[in-house]
Amino acid sequence: MVGKLMKYDFMSFFRLLLPVQLIIIGIAAINRIIQIFESSDTSAYHIAFVSSIVLLVISCLVALVMTVVIAIVRFYQGLYSKEGYLSHTLPVTPAQHILSKLLVSVIFEIGTVFSIFLALNVALGGEVALELYKAGFFLFGKAFGLYHVHVILFIIELVLGLLTQAATFLLTLYFCISIGQLANRRKILLAFGVFFGLYVAVQILLTIFIILGIALSSNPGWLDFLERIVDWASKHLIAWIHIIAWISIILNAVIGFVFFLVSKTIMTKRLNLN
Repeated sequence: MVGKLMKYDFMSFFRLLLPVQLIIIGIAAINRIIQIFESSDTSAYHIAFVSSIVLLVISCLVALVMTVVIAIVRFYQGLYSKEGYLSHTLPVTPAQHILSKLLVSVIFEIGTVFSIFLALNVALGGEVALELYKAGFFLFGKAFGLYHVHVILFIIELVLGLLTQAATFLLTLYFCISIGQLANRRKILLAFGVFFGLYVAVQILLTIFIILGIALSSNPGWLDFLERIVDWASKHLIAWIHIIAWISIILNAVIGFVFFLVSKTIMTKRLNLN
């Protein structure tokens, strides 16, 4: 049953995002065709070239935003709207509902990024793209020669970090929607309010940490502690980068897991489809 739900969400995403992704690649192809007339130093060429670049950038941004919007709409419609009456009668647990929608959304976010990457390759053309790939492999070889397996670990950590960041962002939106549906009226407005409240709370916490850092800067013991950390980090830079990367990954995973548990609990015990 979970597979069927994911298939249904896949089809919904595919139907809505495929035209946008085709438009991106189409604009990139138009930009590449315009570049054929690069030798003609006319105002018409410059206007056409700049316009196609602007359209390509806008279409890429629209595709990224649209992917997130569709993820939000699919979650809300599938679980908290009238469609939710059917969804919650299926032999599927709330955790499976959330995870299936999260997985499909993350997959299509990756798909959107891939379509943008493909469009950029089309716009750059074969020769330019090939030169960029050669430069990239050259730099990778140089880095691998200096840092060996750590370069591969950095790439793995970067990918894991981006995936956990994307998943946590979606789970944050799911959390806000789940809190919003507790209200009997203006549920979407409450969801926006919760999201804004989280943003304000994060800014307040960051401000508190900055103030504490400034206040502690006059403490000799704290300064000595910071100096030791900086000294250790400068001597073990590779290990320090790994530590920071894994702290970020784990922190995002923990925050996402908390939001997942809250959404699951609300869906299990406080479901309100009125």
